[in-house]
Amino acid sequence: MPRRGGMTPRAIVPTLAALVLVFVTVSLGNWQLRRADEKRALAAQREAAEQTAPMQLAGGALAAPEAAALAGRRVVARGRFLPEWTVFVDNRLHGGIAGFHVLEPLRITGSDRHLLVLRGWVARDPRDRNRLPPLDTPAGEVEIEGVAQADLTRQLELGRSPLPGPADRLWQNADLAGFERWSGLAMQPLVVRETAPPRGAAGAHDDGLVRDWPSPGNDVQRHVAYAVQWYAMAALAAGLWLRFVPFGRRKSGR
Repeated sequence: MPRRGGMTPRAIVPTLAALVLVFVTVSLGNWQLRRADEKRALAAQREAAEQTAPMQLAGGALAAPEAAALAGRRVVARGRFLPEWTVFVDNRLHGGIAGFHVLEPLRITGSDRHLLVLRGWVARDPRDRNRLPPLDTPAGEVEIEGVAQADLTRQLELGRSPLPGPADRLWQNADLAGFERWSGLAMQPLVVRETAPPRGAAGAHDDGLVRDWPSPGNDVQRHVAYAVQWYAMAALAAGLWLRFVPFGRRKSGR
């Protein structure tokens, strides 16, 4: 006899699959909208920071709340670069060209503390991806200017990469805590993204690095579009379930 009411065993699997798919796609859509909100907040933060004078970073150790409050602010600092601790972060694109982000610590004048400086982008050798480009690092004391950020943006990795060896200069990803462990240097708990060449006694030092950083508000619409796509997939999954499970049962006389 045909079952009346309740769910048939044949309907359980597609129902569970539809529930999982709807849950996953709605969650991904919500995440994209949160990312869009974060990018809007960052864009507003940067716009406000550009209207204020840069803040001088002294050599005293910053507490985590102080560093967090500086995120998005324009800052300046004086010190000496330590080229022996330069790191090249791989797989960073600029204008469709593969290259590296250059990280270098700055020893703050009158202090034993260091700032991790995201100095800029440099193109990779197209014939040998592991060949590191020469850098023109200014000697002596310089003043840097940039935007403070809590940490570095990481690229997607399948699993966490092990900490690079002592002589490794080419990294797939980098973060502040990992750099501090690797170098053994006492670091301030923030990263400075340079927005202009460093200035020494002779003026600005042209090091050839590209500092054309993207605005965080540029891709807000991209996140919104992705969210719409995920929500559309959730609606499609729900519609297919309605079409083939309850309605399909009715058509078959169950």
